[in-house]
Amino acid sequence: MTDWQNNENPDFCPKPVTELLDGKHLFVIPSYQRGYRWEEKQVIDLLEDIYEFSKSEQESYYLQPLVVKPCKWETNEKEMDAWEVLDGQQRLTTLRLILLYLFENSLTRSEEKTFTEDKIYDITYTNRPQLDFKNPKPQENIDSYYLHTAKNAIETWFEAQTEAGNDVETAFKHCLMYSKHQNKVMFIWYVVPEERHDIESIQVFNRLNKGKISLTSSELIKALFIMDSNIIYDNDRTKADELVLDLNQMERQFQNDKFWFFISNNNDDYQTRIDVLFDFLTEKPKDNDDKDFAYRKFQNLYDYCRAKKRDNDNVVLDQLWETKNIYSMQQAWEEAVKTFDRMVAWFEDNLYYHYVGFLICMGNQPREIFKYLSDAKGASKDWTLDDTKKEFQKKIMDYFKTKDGYLTTKDIDDLEYGSDFVFRLLLLFNVESCLKKGQRFDFDFFKKEQWDIEHIDSQNNNSIIEHNDRIKWLENVKFILEIESKLNERKESAKPLLKECKALISLYEKSERGVEKKYGDFSKKAFDYFSPNNNAIENKDYIGNLTLLDYKTNREYQDAPFPFKRHKIIEVDKKGDRFIPIGTRNVFLKYYTDSNTESSFIDAMRWTKVDAESYLQQIHEIADPIFNVVNENKTDSHE
Repeated sequence: MTDWQNNENPDFCPKPVTELLDGKHLFVIPSYQRGYRWEEKQVIDLLEDIYEFSKSEQESYYLQPLVVKPCKWETNEKEMDAWEVLDGQQRLTTLRLILLYLFENSLTRSEEKTFTEDKIYDITYTNRPQLDFKNPKPQENIDSYYLHTAKNAIETWFEAQTEAGNDVETAFKHCLMYSKHQNKVMFIWYVVPEERHDIESIQVFNRLNKGKISLTSSELIKALFIMDSNIIYDNDRTKADELVLDLNQMERQFQNDKFWFFISNNNDDYQTRIDVLFDFLTEKPKDNDDKDFAYRKFQNLYDYCRAKKRDNDNVVLDQLWETKNIYSMQQAWEEAVKTFDRMVAWFEDNLYYHYVGFLICMGNQPREIFKYLSDAKGASKDWTLDDTKKEFQKKIMDYFKTKDGYLTTKDIDDLEYGSDFVFRLLLLFNVESCLKKGQRFDFDFFKKEQWDIEHIDSQNNNSIIEHNDRIKWLENVKFILEIESKLNERKESAKPLLKECKALISLYEKSERGVEKKYGDFSKKAFDYFSPNNNAIENKDYIGNLTLLDYKTNREYQDAPFPFKRHKIIEVDKKGDRFIPIGTRNVFLKYYTDSNTESSFIDAMRWTKVDAESYLQQIHEIADPIFNVVNENKTDSHE
C-alpha cells in the first residue's frame, strides 16, 4: 500500500470530493496557468467515466492528482486562507460545474436542508476574478466561452440520460456528495511540502505538466514577470494588475493584423504573436527552432534575481543579460516596454512603416533592423529624416546586389521574367508608390496571399494544356469578343472570330476529335487579333510587361488576353475582397500612359509597346532614387 493510500499523511492522501463541500475550500488558479480549456468531448468523457464507476463495485474513482500549496487570498477586503492550484484545475473546474448542476436541478427537499450551494468549493482565476460559473457569457472572454460550452454539455448529457430512463442524478449525488456512500470520487491530494515552498510554483507546474499540452513560451514569461512583481511589491494586486493590463494591451496590438503582418511575415514561427517581442529581447538566432528559447533566458534571469535576494553571490547570470546591463526582471520589463513602444512608433510613422515593412518582407527580423538603426548602446542614431531615409534605402539595396556589386538603374531595363530581382523590384515599386502618395501598403493582405509575376500582355505560347483550362480560356476570350462585336471599329473582325470561338467551345465540351489542332489554330488568331497593330511588345518577358498579381486571380484567367485581364482586375478591385497592389491596378487602368500624347490611352482594350515603355518609365521614377543611393559615383542613371 502506498503512502497516499494509507491516509497517514494529510498532505499526500486520497481526498473525496465530499470533503471539499464544507464551504471552507477556496482554490486559486494562478495567472501563469492556461485558463479553462476543456471542450465538450472531454467533459462528456468525465461524465461517462463517473457514471460507469457509480454502477460498478469499485470503492474509489481517482480523478488525478490535485497539487496545491497554501496561500492567502483577499476578497471583499478580507484575507482568506486558500489553496493555489499547481495541477488539476481542468477537472476541478468541471466538477464544480457538475456540482452546481446537481444543486440547481436535483436536490430533494430533505437534501436541501443538508446541502447548500455555498458549501461547494469556490474557484478564483486570478486573471478573471469575476468569472461567472453559474451564467458564463461566452462573448466576454475565452474562459467564459469554454465554461459556457462545458455547462451546456453537462445539462444536455443529464437531460439525455434522464430521458433514456437512467437515474444519473441520484448516482452522481451518491458518489460526489454523500460522505458515507461506499463509492466515492476522489482526488489524489498533494500539498507541496513546506520545505519546498521556496521552489517557485511555475517550476513545479512545468514539471507536473510534462507530456500534457504545455504552456507557450510567452505564457511562462508573463508568469515570471507577475511572480517577480508579487515578490517585489509583497503581493500587491494593484501592481500585478497593472502589469497584466500592460501585457494584455501589448497582446491586443499584436492581434491587430495590420500591425502583426507589418512586423512579421507569418504565424508559423511563433506559438503566440507576442513571442516576437520576447524573441527580440533575448536575441533568438534566426535559425534556432527552440520554441522555449526566450523562456529559458528569462527563467535564468528570474532564478538569478531570486538567488541574489538570498545573498547567493555564486549564481551566474546569462551572458545575454550582462551584455544588455540587465540584472533584474524589472529592468527586463522596462526593456520590453521600450522595445514594444519602438515597434509601435515604427508602425505609426509612414516612412518607417514602409521601409521596415519591406525589409521584413525580405526576411529581416525586427532585431536586425533595430540594430541597424541604433548605436552601440541601443539608442537611436542621431540622424536627420533625410539621413534615415538614405540609410533605409542602402539597407534595401542589399536585396539588389550580385557578387559583382549593386544593380544600377540601367540594369533595371534588362530584368526579365525568372529573375529573383523582378519580384523584389515590383514589390519595392508598389511600396514606394504608396509612400510617395501618402497611402499605406497593405502588408497584411499582401502576406495572406500567394503572389505571381504576371505577364500583362499574355504570351502566345499555347501554355494552357488541361481540357477544362482551355474551355475556361475560350470562355474568357468569348466574353471580350462579345463586347467588341458590338463596337463599330471592331465588329467586322470580332464577329467571325466570336462565331469560331463559340463553335470551338461546343466541340471541347463534346470532346470532339481534332479539337486540339483547331484550338491551336484559333489561339493564334485570337492572340493576333488582340495584339496592337504595329505596336506590339516584342519581348513579353521584359520588366515593362510584368506585374504582381495574387495567385488566385492569376489562375482564374491564365493567359487570357489583356482586355479580359483588365475586366477581371477592375471587377475584383470593385468588390474589395482581394488585395490589388497600387501598381498592378494602375497598369491595367493605363494610369502610366500619357493621355495627352499617347493614342494607346484611348484604346483601353490593348496593351502596347508604348504602354509598356510608359510603365517602365514610372518604375524608373520610383526606383532610380533608391538605386542611386549606392551608385552615386556612377553615371549610369536612367535618362
